[in-house]
Amino acid sequence: MRSGNMALTTKCILLFSLLTGGLMSDSKSDKEVRHDVSVQDVVFVIRNQEHPFHLKRARLLKADIEQQCRVLGLEKPKIVLLTEKYGESGHWVIFPLLPKLGEHYGKPKYKWIFFCEEETRVKIPGLLNVLRRYDPSEFWFLGKELRDQAPSIIHHYRFHNDPSVFAFPDFEAGWLLSVPLLQVLSDRWKTGDHHMDFTIDLKHEIAFFIWDDGKGVKLTHVQELCSGNIGSNDPPSNDDDVAKAKMEKESKDAEMRRRRNKGKEKAECVTTYPIDMMECGPAVSKKNLYFAVKTCEKFHKDRVPVVKNTWAQYVKHIQYFSETEDKTIPTVVTGIPNTERGHCGKTFFIFDHFLNDAWLKHIPWLIITDDDTILSVSRLQRVLSCYDPETPVYLGERYGFGHTKHGWGYDYITGGGGMVFSRSAVQEMISNGCQCRSNADPDDMIIGACVKRIGQVITHSPLFHQARPADYVPAFLQHQTPVSFHKHSNGDPYQVYKDWFQVDDEKGDLVLDLQDDDNDDDGESNDLAQSKTEDKGSEEAEETVVTVRTDKHTEL
Repeated sequence: MRSGNMALTTKCILLFSLLTGGLMSDSKSDKEVRHDVSVQDVVFVIRNQEHPFHLKRARLLKADIEQQCRVLGLEKPKIVLLTEKYGESGHWVIFPLLPKLGEHYGKPKYKWIFFCEEETRVKIPGLLNVLRRYDPSEFWFLGKELRDQAPSIIHHYRFHNDPSVFAFPDFEAGWLLSVPLLQVLSDRWKTGDHHMDFTIDLKHEIAFFIWDDGKGVKLTHVQELCSGNIGSNDPPSNDDDVAKAKMEKESKDAEMRRRRNKGKEKAECVTTYPIDMMECGPAVSKKNLYFAVKTCEKFHKDRVPVVKNTWAQYVKHIQYFSETEDKTIPTVVTGIPNTERGHCGKTFFIFDHFLNDAWLKHIPWLIITDDDTILSVSRLQRVLSCYDPETPVYLGERYGFGHTKHGWGYDYITGGGGMVFSRSAVQEMISNGCQCRSNADPDDMIIGACVKRIGQVITHSPLFHQARPADYVPAFLQHQTPVSFHKHSNGDPYQVYKDWFQVDDEKGDLVLDLQDDDNDDDGESNDLAQSKTEDKGSEEAEETVVTVRTDKHTEL
């Protein structure tokens, strides 16, 4: 029995050595100073979300890390899911958690904190091998670097003379702090004076805080941390033998690549992040999506036509909400004066309309957009396959406000990229007294504060974007399948739609519409809308709901 255990241990050591490249004695890395590190020295922090779908994905990542360690004969790793360990809102912002992370995982027990996203996958032996290059007693901030190519509004136009001088980490590739640096950051946050502020692009804001106006630590680029380097994550295996065979195959493949690329300094990725969009089943039918576009009179002639001639061609149910009647669109008149900022009154008018208008009551999803939002209907249909409209869902690009201490502040869906609500979510807000203080209140922030007050959560999708494509690092967008962008300024919105969304929407219009036709056994939505206009026969009804049939879509 003892000899059997020794044989098993020997096999694990050999596999571990292969996976880390430990047998490549002539490689450049073997001539460097190596620092001792084991899986017990690393805390794996998964920056997950509370929604059941996202929690399940995070637990799959945790199981994958644990399985790797079992197969390799390593100790059980320390893995933290933020929502399970720190349930209060704002945990995703990291800043208010720094004191707790420093207290719970500071030295001397640990050396490194590895942060990653739910869909990040990490090869444990490879990661440990990378970390051996860095002295864990020093201050290290490691990651895959991103650099702005132009000043960006989402980064507050920092480093506007040359934004490329500042590097910040791609969270999806994973990033690391040495524990000594974590302790310093923890102390700085505990003793610092933090004013209530917005969290917009956390990866840039984290790097800016750590840099500390040049007095702190810059990001060190690690080429083995990768993202967008696989199509999709493989389904997990519950069989350790199957997992072991897969790891052995990967190690042999990596060894062959090392031999082919000898002398070319090509690194093997130790982390992956998929480029493909996550889909959980059939795409949501177009008949189950209702789009409400917020507009106003001054944009009826320039912005609304862009919507109509791009993504609105591929929807079944859409209306345009304005303070002014315009039969050429046609608009739904809200009776609420237009405001330059906020639009809370208009948004809550849409909520009331969605809940109480008879022909809308069978539609489970509400999508509220601006009149300069550019999106892909097909991609949105696929994203929503992972969510249940019978439960409260508040989905979009998440921003934060006031997260200066753990549990303080609230999250909100920034409106420009599109806000998605299940019918259940809208019912929860209205039945619990959510309302505007004035028509000019910022609708997205009022909704976010209300969602926290009623004990529910905002769900973030990195595929929704508040800004233009030009405001994001190209390398970051290249490993995404975006759902939306926002704003027409300094660019051609038609070209943005053509470059990013048109092909998918045209393809989806052919494939998904056939599915809709097969499953559409009642035709209720179009018939209800048309009969509503015909039965009332009044000028008021004609102003409110007009059915315009085309070969591709129905506008209401």
